[in-house]
Amino acid sequence: TVILKPSPFTPITTLKIGELFQEVFPPGVFNVISGGDRVGANLTLHPGIRKISFTGSVQGGKQVAVAGARDLKRVTLELGGNDPAIVLGDVDPTWIAEKIFEEAFWLCGQVCMTIKRVYAHESVYKSVVSELASLANRTKLGNGMNPETDMGPLNNKPQFDRVIELVEDAKRSGAKMVTGGNPLSGRGYFFPPTIVTDISGGVRLVDEEQ
Repeated sequence: TVILKPSPFTPITTLKIGELFQEVFPPGVFNVISGGDRVGANLTLHPGIRKISFTGSVQGGKQVAVAGARDLKRVTLELGGNDPAIVLGDVDPTWIAEKIFEEAFWLCGQVCMTIKRVYAHESVYKSVVSELASLANRTKLGNGMNPETDMGPLNNKPQFDRVIELVEDAKRSGAKMVTGGNPLSGRGYFFPPTIVTDISGGVRLVDEEQ
């Protein structure tokens, strides 16, 4: 039997999956519970839970591991990572930039396994940056229900504030904003696709998942 607890910010799809599974499984085999962080915390502590699979932040994973250790629950943690793309010198910069951009900014980059860093060979570096910038500048932000829109807003204010915080930290470190770098004022949680260069390890935007 399974209890699935979605993020409080994105419950609708998971609830729909639970609804569909009710037509397949006997009652109680597959269950969906939505709610805030307290719901998840109570689930991890419940003595009836024998196995926890958690997808989320490193900090959240630490809390789940501690909770599961109290009665030796089995725990699987899929936590944050800043996935890199490695671009070699024999690639077509235009072709690879399109692939990287599409993957990196799918759903505004709010997917755990999207590309977040690019390491390009010096022979194609400038061309790749230029092509990515061109794609970013052509991206139309707006209502996701509009078929002409390329990118909608970020999902929630905490995520919006986190992106701003990481970008501002990168600016203070001397990083260059090739495109974007600032939210669209007065338009909700819209943050344009931002291409950052002149940045290295030790800066939060490189070290932490956005």
